[in-house]
Amino acid sequence: MEEKIVSVKTEKLGELHGRDCIYIDTVTQDDMDNLIFEGEINGHLAEKLKTDDFITYRLTFHRVLTYFVCELDTYENIDNSAHLDYSCFNIVEGSKWLESLPVRRDFDKSLYKHYQVFTYDFVYNIIAVDFDFKI
Repeated sequence: MEEKIVSVKTEKLGELHGRDCIYIDTVTQDDMDNLIFEGEINGHLAEKLKTDDFITYRLTFHRVLTYFVCELDTYENIDNSAHLDYSCFNIVEGSKWLESLPVRRDFDKSLYKHYQVFTYDFVYNIIAVDFDFKI
């Protein structure tokens, strides 16, 4: 299966686009295998809002297996097509990274998904079971 990047559309915000869209104030990894992002969304760059207000959010990835973070401009040098045509929050279907990940034998890899979060400064690639997005 070839990799396919699919934009995540949230119910209240729709797709999120643009380098200035997602701002992170804190990233926390807890002892329950959660990775939690808190910050603000530029409402003008949210498909369903188009407002000048900034919206606070909490994005929690559950049962995180691994994640990789890289400075945005460096990441675009690694994968020059990474962000040009996609939203700031994506699922990578048919992920080569997930496919090649040597997980423990008692893990069911089919439960996991590869997510991407592009912020002003950094790109996060996350392998997790699911997520919650609250504004």
